[in-house]
Amino acid sequence: MATARPLPAELAAASFTIGEGRLSSISPWRTKAKDLHVPSRGIRVPTGKEQSLLERARPYTWLGPPDTVSFYSAAFIHAFKLPGAVANARSTPSAGLLHLTRDGSAAPRRKGVVGHRSRLEPDDIVILQGVPVTSIPRTLLDLAGTGNLTLEDLVVIADDLVCEHVRYQHPRTARFTLGELQRYTGSRRPVAGLLLLRKSLGLARVGADSPPETRLRLLFGRSGLPAFEPSYVLLDRQGTPLWIDLACPEFRLAVEYDGGHHLTPAQHRPDLPSPRARSL
Repeated sequence: MATARPLPAELAAASFTIGEGRLSSISPWRTKAKDLHVPSRGIRVPTGKEQSLLERARPYTWLGPPDTVSFYSAAFIHAFKLPGAVANARSTPSAGLLHLTRDGSAAPRRKGVVGHRSRLEPDDIVILQGVPVTSIPRTLLDLAGTGNLTLEDLVVIADDLVCEHVRYQHPRTARFTLGELQRYTGSRRPVAGLLLLRKSLGLARVGADSPPETRLRLLFGRSGLPAFEPSYVLLDRQGTPLWIDLACPEFRLAVEYDGGHHLTPAQHRPDLPSPRARSL
């Protein structure tokens, strides 16, 4: 049996459409070779080729009417801090499929695709490596309307997006400001999930460094405790800043959430309380 000729370099790297194959002068027979996987009509993937979600999604947005990567697929691309139960494809099967939204009369219908039909404004779409993806605010709004995320889940995602601080070990810059997210939701007409998202943004705070810190802060709030501020800064007697995960200055309380990395010997010494630190 004859061995299939190697693919051109531009096709061997990731998923491609049949039309792209024709432009690269490969024959119709070559697109049927056993070294190519067929995830959906008109699309081919070099067998065994690892690729990112963006690379996998790209050809789907090029076939037929313009479609935009959305919902869970956009959330994964934007690296949202999704709860494990939602990110796990077994518990939420549709999360493991490719989500596409079409601004038209009919939703996309393809193998391996969850199709959506919705009005997308120009600022609802961003182009990432040539692929149209719903923006961070629009993706948040879409997820809020699925019914699969709780209010707390949405606060966790929002806290991560707006987090910024200048901690010397790992400073962070906000991907979106809380004000920008609130202005976005304030400008939208009523749709599923909008009220839930607005409520979650009202509970979001700048400075939470991890989902457990956010969930702990919300637990304190539900328990009737005074408000705790994330990333609270203390100065020791030499004026060196010390950051506290959660602090209640009113009652001079400080709470630290220690993740797994705090169990390593290298982290033990930095975690020791400083005798020079001022109390709250």
